[in-house]
Amino acid sequence: MGANSIRVAGKIDLTAALAHVEGDRRLLTELIALFLRDYPRFLGVAKSAIEKHDCSALEHEAHTFKGRLAFLGLPTVGDKAFELELMGRRGELSGAPQALAELESLMKEILPELQALAEKLQP
Repeated sequence: MGANSIRVAGKIDLTAALAHVEGDRRLLTELIALFLRDYPRFLGVAKSAIEKHDCSALEHEAHTFKGRLAFLGLPTVGDKAFELELMGRRGELSGAPQALAELESLMKEILPELQALAEKLQP
């Protein structure tokens, strides 16, 4: 089955995700599983950083999360994480709660897509 024969609606760039793992579907499936397991921790750390006005922690976490999203073929969702990264870097967190809420909303939208993709990638 070629990369183009797997259809996933929405925000996932499957071609980019497969390119990052050199076409290794099993590896991509494992990375998706790790992401699904770990993303709530990111959201919790980001929320805590915002509440504590810890700009450095927010910048670091958002940067890491943005990279993981891009690696999985989710650059548009990663753009919202990048907003949080920039807010942390600039030390201006007044819009951070709203940006985090928007990111959480986007995550709720893409989770079923990621889960479906992981199932479709299974041999």
